[in-house]
Amino acid sequence: MQKDLDEELYNDYLNGEREAFEFLYNKYKSKIEYFIYTIIKNYEIAEDLTQETFIYVMQNKMREDSSFKYYIYLVAKSKAFNYVKKEKRRNEITEQYLRNENKEIEEDILDIIEKEEMKKELLESIALLDERYRNAIYLVNIAGLSYEETASILNETLQNTKNLIHRGKIQLKKILLKKGFDKMNKVSKMFVILLFASIILSGAVYATIKIVENFKGKAEMNPISTSKISSLDTNKVWIGTFNLVWNDFMNDVIGGNIEFEDGYSALADELNKQNFKEDQLNEKSFYKVHGSASQKLKETIENAIKTKFNENSEILNNIDWNDGNSYILYAMLKKEFNFLEPFQTLDDDTFANSTEKVKYFGIEPDRSGEARSNGEILFYNNENDCAIKLKTLEGEDVILYKTTGEGKSFEENYAELVEKSNKYTGTRDLQEDDALKIPYIKLKCDINYDELCGRYIKGTEMYIRQALQTVNFELNNYGGSVKSEALISMAQGDNTKNRFFNFNSDFILFLKENSKEKPYFALKVDNTDILQLSDN
Repeated sequence: MQKDLDEELYNDYLNGEREAFEFLYNKYKSKIEYFIYTIIKNYEIAEDLTQETFIYVMQNKMREDSSFKYYIYLVAKSKAFNYVKKEKRRNEITEQYLRNENKEIEEDILDIIEKEEMKKELLESIALLDERYRNAIYLVNIAGLSYEETASILNETLQNTKNLIHRGKIQLKKILLKKGFDKMNKVSKMFVILLFASIILSGAVYATIKIVENFKGKAEMNPISTSKISSLDTNKVWIGTFNLVWNDFMNDVIGGNIEFEDGYSALADELNKQNFKEDQLNEKSFYKVHGSASQKLKETIENAIKTKFNENSEILNNIDWNDGNSYILYAMLKKEFNFLEPFQTLDDDTFANSTEKVKYFGIEPDRSGEARSNGEILFYNNENDCAIKLKTLEGEDVILYKTTGEGKSFEENYAELVEKSNKYTGTRDLQEDDALKIPYIKLKCDINYDELCGRYIKGTEMYIRQALQTVNFELNNYGGSVKSEALISMAQGDNTKNRFFNFNSDFILFLKENSKEKPYFALKVDNTDILQLSDN
Protein backbone atom coordinates (compact mmCIF):
# COMPACT_ATOMS: atom_id res chain seq x y z
CA MET A 1 0.00 0.00 0.00
CA GLN A 2 1.36 3.40 -0.96
CA LYS A 3 2.06 5.61 2.03
CA ASP A 4 0.66 9.15 2.17
CA LEU A 5 2.70 12.28 2.91
CA ASP A 6 1.89 12.18 6.64
CA GLU A 7 3.26 8.67 6.99
CA GLU A 8 6.35 9.49 4.93
CA LEU A 9 7.12 12.49 7.14
CA TYR A 10 6.49 10.43 10.27
CA ASN A 11 8.86 7.73 9.04
CA ASP A 12 11.44 10.39 8.14
CA TYR A 13 11.19 11.65 11.70
CA LEU A 14 11.63 8.14 13.11
CA ASN A 15 14.71 7.80 10.90
CA GLY A 16 16.33 10.83 12.49
CA GLU A 17 15.07 13.80 10.47
CA ARG A 18 13.72 15.78 13.42
CA GLU A 19 12.45 18.70 11.33
CA ALA A 20 10.05 16.38 9.46
CA PHE A 21 7.78 16.27 12.49
CA GLU A 22 7.34 20.05 12.47
CA PHE A 23 5.05 19.88 9.43
CA LEU A 24 2.85 17.27 11.12
CA TYR A 25 2.75 19.33 14.30
CA ASN A 26 1.66 22.48 12.47
CA LYS A 27 -0.91 20.56 10.44
CA TYR A 28 -2.63 18.76 13.30
CA LYS A 29 -2.04 20.82 16.46
CA SER A 30 -5.10 23.09 16.31
CA LYS A 31 -7.34 20.25 15.13
CA ILE A 32 -6.26 17.93 17.94
CA GLU A 33 -6.67 20.77 20.47
CA TYR A 34 -10.25 21.31 19.41
CA PHE A 35 -11.05 17.58 19.31
CA ILE A 36 -9.80 17.19 22.89
CA TYR A 37 -11.59 20.40 23.87
CA THR A 38 -14.92 18.97 22.68
CA ILE A 39 -14.45 16.12 25.16
CA ILE A 40 -13.09 17.87 28.26
CA LYS A 41 -14.51 21.40 27.84
CA ASN A 42 -11.37 23.07 29.16
CA TYR A 43 -9.10 24.77 26.65
CA GLU A 44 -6.05 25.11 28.90
CA ILE A 45 -6.15 21.40 29.72
CA ALA A 46 -6.76 20.65 26.04
CA GLU A 47 -3.53 22.47 25.21
CA ASP A 48 -1.61 20.40 27.76
CA LEU A 49 -3.14 17.13 26.58
CA THR A 50 -2.34 18.06 22.98
CA GLN A 51 1.31 18.44 23.90
CA GLU A 52 1.17 15.08 25.67
CA THR A 53 -0.41 13.56 22.55
CA PHE A 54 2.41 14.76 20.31
CA ILE A 55 5.05 13.66 22.80
CA TYR A 56 3.52 10.18 22.92
CA VAL A 57 3.35 9.98 19.12
CA MET A 58 6.97 11.09 18.88
CA GLN A 59 8.11 8.45 21.37
CA ASN A 60 5.88 5.52 20.39
CA LYS A 61 5.85 4.17 16.85
CA MET A 62 2.44 3.52 15.31
CA ARG A 63 1.36 0.19 13.88
CA GLU A 64 2.32 -0.58 10.30
CA ASP A 65 -1.31 -0.83 9.18
CA SER A 66 -2.40 2.53 10.63
CA SER A 67 -2.57 5.96 9.03
CA PHE A 68 -0.93 8.81 10.90
CA LYS A 69 -4.21 10.71 11.14
CA TYR A 70 -5.98 7.71 12.66
CA TYR A 71 -3.10 7.12 15.07
CA ILE A 72 -2.88 10.67 16.41
CA TYR A 73 -6.65 10.99 16.89
CA LEU A 74 -6.70 7.64 18.68
CA VAL A 75 -3.95 8.82 21.06
CA ALA A 76 -5.73 12.16 21.57
CA LYS A 77 -9.00 10.41 22.40
CA SER A 78 -7.19 8.16 24.89
CA LYS A 79 -5.52 11.15 26.58
CA ALA A 80 -8.82 13.04 26.81
CA PHE A 81 -10.86 10.19 28.22
CA ASN A 82 -8.14 9.22 30.68
CA TYR A 83 -8.21 12.79 31.95
CA VAL A 84 -12.00 12.77 32.23
CA LYS A 85 -11.96 9.47 34.07
CA LYS A 86 -9.26 10.65 36.44
CA GLU A 87 -10.87 13.97 37.26
CA LYS A 88 -14.44 12.64 37.22
CA ARG A 89 -15.50 15.70 35.28
CA ARG A 90 -17.07 14.11 32.24
CA ASN A 91 -20.07 16.17 31.30
CA GLU A 92 -23.08 14.47 29.80
CA ILE A 93 -25.23 16.78 27.76
CA THR A 94 -28.78 15.67 27.05
CA GLU A 95 -30.95 17.18 24.40
CA GLN A 96 -34.69 16.48 24.34
CA TYR A 97 -35.68 15.07 20.96
CA LEU A 98 -38.41 16.75 19.00
CA ARG A 99 -40.82 14.79 16.89
CA ASN A 100 -40.37 14.06 13.23
CA GLU A 101 -36.67 13.29 13.55
CA ASN A 102 -36.38 12.10 9.99
CA LYS A 103 -37.98 15.16 8.45
CA GLU A 104 -35.55 16.83 6.07
CA ILE A 105 -34.92 20.49 6.85
CA GLU A 106 -33.53 22.42 3.94
CA GLU A 107 -31.89 25.70 4.74
CA ASP A 108 -29.94 28.20 2.75
CA ILE A 109 -27.16 29.47 5.00
CA LEU A 110 -24.84 30.62 2.23
CA ASP A 111 -25.93 34.24 2.53
CA ILE A 112 -25.31 34.48 6.27
CA ILE A 113 -22.51 31.99 6.97
CA GLU A 114 -19.97 34.70 6.30
CA LYS A 115 -21.21 36.81 9.19
CA GLU A 116 -19.09 36.67 12.30
CA GLU A 117 -22.05 36.07 14.61
CA MET A 118 -22.90 32.92 12.68
CA LYS A 119 -19.55 31.43 13.63
CA LYS A 120 -20.38 31.82 17.29
CA GLU A 121 -23.81 30.25 16.83
CA LEU A 122 -22.38 27.28 14.93
CA LEU A 123 -19.69 26.65 17.52
CA GLU A 124 -22.18 26.89 20.37
CA SER A 125 -24.62 24.61 18.55
CA ILE A 126 -22.03 21.93 17.86
CA ALA A 127 -20.93 22.13 21.49
CA LEU A 128 -24.51 21.38 22.58
CA LEU A 129 -24.63 18.07 20.75
CA ASP A 130 -24.59 14.91 22.83
CA GLU A 131 -20.97 13.95 23.26
CA ARG A 132 -21.18 10.74 21.18
CA TYR A 133 -22.76 12.64 18.28
CA ARG A 134 -20.35 15.55 18.56
CA ASN A 135 -17.24 13.38 18.49
CA ALA A 136 -18.47 11.22 15.61
CA ILE A 137 -19.40 14.25 13.49
CA TYR A 138 -16.13 15.98 14.24
CA LEU A 139 -13.96 13.00 13.29
CA VAL A 140 -15.78 12.25 10.02
CA ASN A 141 -17.06 15.60 8.75
CA ILE A 142 -14.34 17.89 10.07
CA ALA A 143 -11.20 15.81 10.70
CA GLY A 144 -11.84 13.78 7.56
CA LEU A 145 -11.38 10.31 9.03
CA SER A 146 -13.17 7.36 7.48
CA TYR A 147 -16.21 5.76 9.10
CA GLU A 148 -14.08 2.70 9.86
CA GLU A 149 -11.32 4.71 11.56
CA THR A 150 -13.87 6.74 13.50
CA ALA A 151 -15.65 3.58 14.65
CA SER A 152 -12.36 2.18 15.93
CA ILE A 153 -11.45 5.37 17.80
CA LEU A 154 -14.87 5.63 19.44
CA ASN A 155 -15.11 1.89 20.16
CA GLU A 156 -18.35 1.68 18.19
CA THR A 157 -19.50 -0.65 15.44
CA LEU A 158 -19.43 0.70 11.91
CA GLN A 159 -23.21 0.83 11.72
CA ASN A 160 -23.50 2.53 15.11
CA THR A 161 -21.01 5.17 13.96
CA LYS A 162 -23.11 5.90 10.88
CA ASN A 163 -26.20 6.07 13.10
CA LEU A 164 -24.47 8.49 15.49
CA ILE A 165 -23.59 10.84 12.65
CA HIS A 166 -27.08 10.65 11.16
CA ARG A 167 -28.76 11.33 14.50
CA GLY A 168 -26.21 14.00 15.34
CA LYS A 169 -27.03 15.89 12.15
CA ILE A 170 -30.72 15.72 13.02
CA GLN A 171 -30.02 17.02 16.52
CA LEU A 172 -27.85 19.82 15.15
CA LYS A 173 -30.65 20.87 12.83
CA LYS A 174 -33.02 21.08 15.78
CA ILE A 175 -30.61 23.10 17.88
CA LEU A 176 -30.17 25.59 15.06
CA LEU A 177 -33.92 25.77 14.52
CA LYS A 178 -34.36 26.56 18.21
CA LYS A 179 -31.86 29.37 17.78
CA GLY A 180 -34.04 30.93 15.12
CA PHE A 181 -32.59 29.74 11.84
CA ASP A 182 -35.94 28.36 10.65
CA LYS A 183 -36.58 31.48 8.57
CA MET A 184 -33.84 30.72 6.08
CA ASN A 185 -34.65 30.06 2.44
CA LYS A 186 -34.84 26.41 1.42
CA VAL A 187 -31.99 25.70 -0.95
CA SER A 188 -29.22 23.58 0.61
CA LYS A 189 -29.30 20.85 3.23
CA MET A 190 -27.65 20.51 6.58
CA PHE A 191 -24.39 19.14 5.24
CA VAL A 192 -23.64 22.68 4.05
CA ILE A 193 -23.55 23.77 7.70
CA LEU A 194 -21.13 20.99 8.50
CA LEU A 195 -18.99 21.93 5.51
CA PHE A 196 -18.69 25.54 6.63
CA ALA A 197 -18.29 24.49 10.24
CA SER A 198 -15.22 22.52 9.23
CA ILE A 199 -13.72 25.68 7.74
CA ILE A 200 -14.56 27.69 10.84
CA LEU A 201 -13.31 25.13 13.36
CA SER A 202 -9.98 24.73 11.59
CA GLY A 203 -9.52 28.48 11.39
CA ALA A 204 -8.43 31.30 13.60
CA VAL A 205 -10.87 30.78 16.47
CA TYR A 206 -8.87 27.80 17.71
CA ALA A 207 -5.68 28.05 15.70
CA THR A 208 -4.27 31.24 17.08
CA ILE A 209 -3.62 30.28 20.71
CA LYS A 210 0.08 29.72 21.33
CA ILE A 211 2.40 29.37 24.31
CA VAL A 212 3.66 32.63 25.77
CA GLU A 213 7.06 32.55 27.42
CA ASN A 214 7.60 34.62 30.57
CA PHE A 215 3.99 35.73 30.54
CA LYS A 216 1.12 34.33 32.60
CA GLY A 217 -1.91 33.21 30.64
CA LYS A 218 -2.29 33.05 26.86
CA ALA A 219 -1.54 35.52 24.12
CA GLU A 220 -4.07 35.11 21.36
CA MET A 221 -3.02 36.86 18.19
CA ASN A 222 -4.99 37.77 15.11
CA PRO A 223 -3.30 39.67 12.26
CA ILE A 224 -6.13 42.22 12.16
CA SER A 225 -6.88 44.95 14.69
CA THR A 226 -10.61 44.64 13.98
CA SER A 227 -10.89 41.27 15.75
CA LYS A 228 -13.24 41.45 18.73
CA ILE A 229 -11.88 41.16 22.25
CA SER A 230 -14.17 38.69 24.02
CA SER A 231 -14.21 35.28 25.63
CA LEU A 232 -15.04 33.51 22.35
CA ASP A 233 -12.95 35.38 19.81
CA THR A 234 -10.00 36.85 21.66
CA ASN A 235 -7.25 39.01 20.25
CA LYS A 236 -4.87 39.81 23.08
CA VAL A 237 -2.05 41.14 20.94
CA TRP A 238 -1.84 42.63 17.47
CA ILE A 239 0.99 44.09 15.42
CA GLY A 240 0.96 45.22 11.80
CA THR A 241 3.88 43.10 10.53
CA PHE A 242 1.72 40.42 8.91
CA ASN A 243 -0.33 43.15 7.27
CA LEU A 244 2.82 44.35 5.52
CA VAL A 245 3.46 41.00 3.85
CA TRP A 246 -0.22 40.50 3.05
CA ASN A 247 -0.40 43.93 1.39
CA ASP A 248 2.59 43.04 -0.80
CA PHE A 249 0.98 39.69 -1.52
CA MET A 250 -2.14 41.49 -2.77
CA ASN A 251 -0.52 44.40 -4.58
CA ASP A 252 2.64 42.91 -6.05
CA VAL A 253 1.84 39.23 -6.54
CA ILE A 254 -1.90 38.64 -6.96
CA GLY A 255 -2.91 42.12 -8.12
CA GLY A 256 -6.11 42.32 -6.12
CA ASN A 257 -8.13 40.75 -3.34
CA ILE A 258 -7.09 37.28 -2.21
CA GLU A 259 -9.92 34.76 -2.23
CA PHE A 260 -9.79 30.99 -1.97
CA GLU A 261 -11.14 28.35 -4.32
CA ASP A 262 -12.58 26.26 -1.49
CA GLY A 263 -14.69 28.99 0.07
CA TYR A 264 -14.87 32.17 2.10
CA SER A 265 -12.26 33.22 4.65
CA ALA A 266 -13.26 35.94 7.12
CA LEU A 267 -9.60 36.47 8.00
CA ALA A 268 -8.55 36.98 4.37
CA ASP A 269 -11.53 39.28 3.82
CA GLU A 270 -10.44 41.54 6.68
CA LEU A 271 -6.80 41.52 5.56
CA ASN A 272 -7.89 42.45 2.04
CA LYS A 273 -9.23 45.75 3.40
CA GLN A 274 -5.62 46.84 4.08
CA ASN A 275 -6.61 48.79 7.18
CA PHE A 276 -2.93 48.97 8.16
CA LYS A 277 -0.27 50.04 5.65
CA GLU A 278 3.41 50.86 5.76
CA ASP A 279 2.67 54.60 5.72
CA GLN A 280 1.75 54.18 9.41
CA LEU A 281 5.39 53.38 10.14
CA ASN A 282 8.71 55.16 9.82
CA GLU A 283 10.69 53.37 7.11
CA LYS A 284 13.56 53.00 9.60
CA SER A 285 11.44 50.67 11.72
CA PHE A 286 10.66 47.94 9.21
CA TYR A 287 12.19 45.86 6.44
CA LYS A 288 10.32 43.82 3.86
CA VAL A 289 11.15 41.89 0.72
CA HIS A 290 9.70 39.18 -1.48
CA GLY A 291 10.99 36.86 -4.16
CA SER A 292 11.51 33.26 -5.23
CA ALA A 293 12.88 30.97 -2.52
CA SER A 294 16.64 30.60 -2.73
CA GLN A 295 19.66 30.60 -0.48
CA LYS A 296 20.54 33.96 -1.98
CA LEU A 297 17.23 35.48 -0.83
CA LYS A 298 17.70 34.03 2.64
CA GLU A 299 21.19 35.54 2.87
CA THR A 300 19.83 38.88 1.62
CA ILE A 301 17.23 38.92 4.40
CA GLU A 302 19.70 37.86 7.08
CA ASN A 303 22.22 40.52 6.05
CA ALA A 304 19.55 43.22 5.82
CA ILE A 305 18.03 42.69 9.27
CA LYS A 306 21.49 42.35 10.79
CA THR A 307 22.58 45.63 9.22
CA LYS A 308 19.37 47.56 9.90
CA PHE A 309 18.34 46.17 13.30
CA ASN A 310 21.30 44.09 14.49
CA GLU A 311 18.85 41.17 14.69
CA ASN A 312 18.73 37.53 13.67
CA SER A 313 15.62 35.84 12.35
CA GLU A 314 13.59 33.34 14.38
CA ILE A 315 11.55 31.99 11.46
CA LEU A 316 13.71 31.82 8.33
CA ASN A 317 14.90 28.32 9.15
CA ASN A 318 11.30 27.11 8.93
CA ILE A 319 11.46 27.52 5.14
CA ASP A 320 12.90 25.17 2.53
CA TRP A 321 15.00 27.70 0.64
CA ASN A 322 16.07 25.16 -1.96
CA ASP A 323 12.51 24.65 -3.17
CA GLY A 324 12.43 26.57 -6.44
CA ASN A 325 8.65 26.18 -6.52
CA SER A 326 8.17 28.47 -3.50
CA TYR A 327 7.73 32.23 -3.36
CA ILE A 328 8.49 34.07 -0.10
CA LEU A 329 7.16 37.34 1.32
CA TYR A 330 8.95 38.51 4.49
CA ALA A 331 8.86 41.47 6.87
CA MET A 332 10.46 42.48 10.17
CA LEU A 333 9.30 45.33 12.40
CA LYS A 334 11.70 46.46 15.11
CA LYS A 335 11.49 49.38 17.55
CA GLU A 336 13.22 50.35 20.76
CA PHE A 337 12.18 53.27 22.93
CA ASN A 338 13.38 54.96 26.11
CA PHE A 339 11.35 57.12 28.46
CA LEU A 340 12.48 60.72 28.90
CA GLU A 341 13.41 59.81 32.46
CA PRO A 342 13.53 56.38 34.15
CA PHE A 343 10.59 55.52 36.41
CA GLN A 344 11.14 54.27 39.93
CA THR A 345 10.59 50.61 40.79
CA LEU A 346 7.54 50.10 43.02
CA ASP A 347 6.69 47.36 45.47
CA ASP A 348 5.55 44.05 44.04
CA ASP A 349 1.79 43.61 44.02
CA THR A 350 -0.98 41.42 42.57
CA PHE A 351 -2.60 41.96 39.18
CA ALA A 352 -6.35 41.74 38.54
CA ASN A 353 -7.78 38.69 40.33
CA SER A 354 -4.52 36.80 40.53
CA THR A 355 -2.94 36.00 43.87
CA GLU A 356 0.54 35.99 42.35
CA LYS A 357 2.61 39.12 42.80
CA VAL A 358 4.23 40.88 39.85
CA LYS A 359 6.77 43.67 39.43
CA TYR A 360 5.63 47.28 38.99
CA PHE A 361 7.17 50.64 38.12
CA GLY A 362 5.78 54.16 38.11
CA ILE A 363 5.35 57.17 40.38
CA GLU A 364 4.22 57.30 43.99
CA PRO A 365 2.11 60.26 45.17
CA ASP A 366 3.72 63.12 47.08
CA ARG A 367 7.16 62.22 45.83
CA SER A 368 9.07 64.52 43.55
CA GLY A 369 10.74 63.07 40.52
CA GLU A 370 11.66 63.99 36.99
CA ALA A 371 9.76 60.94 35.73
CA ARG A 372 6.51 62.93 35.98
CA SER A 373 7.57 64.66 32.77
CA ASN A 374 7.15 61.32 30.98
CA GLY A 375 3.39 61.33 31.43
CA GLU A 376 0.59 63.19 29.65
CA ILE A 377 -2.96 62.57 30.85
CA LEU A 378 -5.31 61.80 27.96
CA PHE A 379 -8.41 61.68 30.16
CA TYR A 380 -9.47 60.73 33.67
CA ASN A 381 -13.06 59.89 34.58
CA ASN A 382 -12.31 57.52 37.45
CA GLU A 383 -9.76 54.91 38.47
CA ASN A 384 -11.26 52.31 36.12
CA ASP A 385 -11.82 54.66 33.17
CA CYS A 386 -8.66 56.62 32.39
CA ALA A 387 -5.78 56.84 29.94
CA ILE A 388 -2.25 58.22 29.96
CA LYS A 389 0.45 58.70 27.32
CA LEU A 390 4.11 58.07 28.16
CA LYS A 391 6.62 60.06 26.11
CA THR A 392 9.89 58.65 24.81
CA LEU A 393 13.14 60.02 23.45
CA GLU A 394 12.48 58.33 20.10
CA GLY A 395 9.05 59.92 19.63
CA GLU A 396 7.08 56.74 20.32
CA ASP A 397 3.86 57.17 22.32
CA VAL A 398 3.18 54.45 24.89
CA ILE A 399 -0.56 54.77 25.58
CA LEU A 400 -2.18 52.97 28.51
CA TYR A 401 -5.99 52.75 28.55
CA LYS A 402 -7.63 51.36 31.71
CA THR A 403 -10.48 49.22 30.36
CA THR A 404 -11.41 45.59 29.86
CA GLY A 405 -12.01 46.27 26.18
CA GLU A 406 -14.57 43.46 26.26
CA GLY A 407 -16.73 43.11 23.18
CA LYS A 408 -14.80 45.64 21.09
CA SER A 409 -11.83 45.36 18.75
CA PHE A 410 -8.50 47.11 19.25
CA GLU A 411 -9.56 49.52 16.53
CA GLU A 412 -12.85 50.30 18.29
CA ASN A 413 -11.18 50.67 21.68
CA TYR A 414 -8.65 53.10 20.27
CA ALA A 415 -11.39 55.18 18.62
CA GLU A 416 -13.21 55.24 21.96
CA LEU A 417 -10.03 56.40 23.72
CA VAL A 418 -9.51 59.22 21.21
CA GLU A 419 -13.09 60.37 21.63
CA LYS A 420 -12.80 60.46 25.41
CA SER A 421 -9.49 62.30 25.18
CA ASN A 422 -10.97 64.94 22.88
CA LYS A 423 -13.76 65.57 25.36
CA TYR A 424 -11.46 65.80 28.39
CA THR A 425 -11.03 69.33 29.73
CA GLY A 426 -8.92 68.67 32.82
CA THR A 427 -5.20 69.15 33.31
CA ARG A 428 -2.93 67.04 31.14
CA ASP A 429 0.09 67.12 33.45
CA LEU A 430 0.77 64.65 36.23
CA GLN A 431 0.41 66.41 39.58
CA GLU A 432 2.44 65.76 42.72
CA ASP A 433 -0.40 63.85 44.37
CA ASP A 434 -0.99 61.68 41.30
CA ALA A 435 0.08 58.03 41.36
CA LEU A 436 1.14 55.91 38.40
CA LYS A 437 1.52 52.13 38.60
CA ILE A 438 2.48 50.00 35.57
CA PRO A 439 3.45 46.31 35.51
CA TYR A 440 6.62 45.07 33.86
CA ILE A 441 5.71 43.15 30.72
CA LYS A 442 7.67 40.52 28.83
CA LEU A 443 5.84 38.76 26.02
CA LYS A 444 6.95 36.27 23.40
CA CYS A 445 4.50 34.49 21.12
CA ASP A 446 4.59 32.67 17.82
CA ILE A 447 1.76 31.77 15.51
CA ASN A 448 0.88 29.87 12.37
CA TYR A 449 -2.23 31.19 10.63
CA ASP A 450 -3.57 27.77 9.70
CA GLU A 451 -6.83 29.16 8.32
CA LEU A 452 -4.90 30.61 5.38
CA CYS A 453 -2.70 27.60 4.66
CA GLY A 454 -3.14 24.81 2.14
CA ARG A 455 -5.79 26.71 0.20
CA TYR A 456 -5.62 27.56 -3.49
CA ILE A 457 -6.05 31.20 -4.45
CA LYS A 458 -8.96 31.83 -6.76
CA GLY A 459 -7.97 32.49 -10.37
CA THR A 460 -4.45 31.13 -9.91
CA GLU A 461 -2.63 27.86 -9.45
CA MET A 462 -0.95 29.10 -6.27
CA TYR A 463 -1.63 28.11 -2.69
CA ILE A 464 -0.36 29.38 0.66
CA ARG A 465 2.04 26.92 2.20
CA GLN A 466 2.94 28.79 5.40
CA ALA A 467 1.73 31.96 7.13
CA LEU A 468 3.81 32.81 10.20
CA GLN A 469 4.20 35.66 12.67
CA THR A 470 6.19 36.28 15.83
CA VAL A 471 5.94 38.98 18.49
CA ASN A 472 8.49 39.91 21.17
CA PHE A 473 7.56 42.80 23.47
CA GLU A 474 9.08 44.22 26.67
CA LEU A 475 8.14 47.13 28.88
CA ASN A 476 10.09 48.21 31.95
CA ASN A 477 10.90 51.34 33.95
CA TYR A 478 13.46 52.50 31.36
CA GLY A 479 11.40 51.97 28.23
CA GLY A 480 10.77 48.99 26.02
CA SER A 481 11.12 47.23 22.69
CA VAL A 482 9.02 45.41 20.15
CA LYS A 483 10.20 43.02 17.47
CA SER A 484 8.05 41.06 15.06
CA GLU A 485 8.58 38.93 11.99
CA ALA A 486 6.00 37.82 9.45
CA LEU A 487 6.30 35.48 6.51
CA ILE A 488 4.11 34.02 3.80
CA SER A 489 5.38 31.10 1.76
CA MET A 490 3.37 30.12 -1.28
CA ALA A 491 3.84 27.55 -3.97
CA GLN A 492 2.70 26.80 -7.48
CA GLY A 493 0.50 23.74 -7.89
CA ASP A 494 -1.78 22.19 -10.42
CA ASN A 495 -4.78 22.66 -8.10
CA THR A 496 -5.59 19.00 -8.36
CA LYS A 497 -5.59 16.32 -5.71
CA ASN A 498 -5.62 12.57 -5.84
CA ARG A 499 -9.20 11.44 -6.29
CA PHE A 500 -10.40 8.05 -5.17
CA PHE A 501 -13.52 6.66 -6.81
CA ASN A 502 -13.92 3.78 -4.40
CA PHE A 503 -17.43 2.40 -4.56
CA ASN A 504 -16.94 0.37 -1.39
CA SER A 505 -19.89 1.77 0.55
CA ASP A 506 -23.37 3.09 -0.25
CA PHE A 507 -23.87 4.07 -3.88
CA ILE A 508 -26.53 4.15 -6.60
CA LEU A 509 -26.16 2.70 -10.08
CA PHE A 510 -28.10 3.98 -13.10
CA LEU A 511 -28.45 2.65 -16.65
CA LYS A 512 -29.56 4.88 -19.50
CA GLU A 513 -29.23 5.09 -23.23
CA ASN A 514 -26.74 7.81 -24.05
CA SER A 515 -29.16 9.55 -26.37
CA LYS A 516 -31.92 9.64 -23.80
CA GLU A 517 -32.49 12.04 -20.94
CA LYS A 518 -33.58 9.67 -18.20
CA PRO A 519 -32.29 6.29 -17.00
CA TYR A 520 -34.27 3.11 -17.46
CA PHE A 521 -32.71 1.26 -14.53
CA ALA A 522 -31.64 2.25 -11.00
CA LEU A 523 -30.11 0.26 -8.16
CA LYS A 524 -29.18 1.30 -4.63
CA VAL A 525 -26.26 -0.73 -3.33
CA ASP A 526 -25.96 -0.46 0.45
CA ASN A 527 -25.25 -4.00 1.69
CA THR A 528 -23.56 -7.23 0.63
CA ASP A 529 -26.75 -9.21 -0.04
CA ILE A 530 -26.56 -8.62 -3.78
CA LEU A 531 -22.77 -8.55 -4.06
CA GLN A 532 -20.60 -11.45 -5.13
CA LEU A 533 -18.67 -12.65 -2.12
CA SER A 534 -14.95 -13.31 -2.22
CA ASP A 535 -13.75 -16.88 -2.62
CA ASN A 536 -11.05 -16.28 0.02
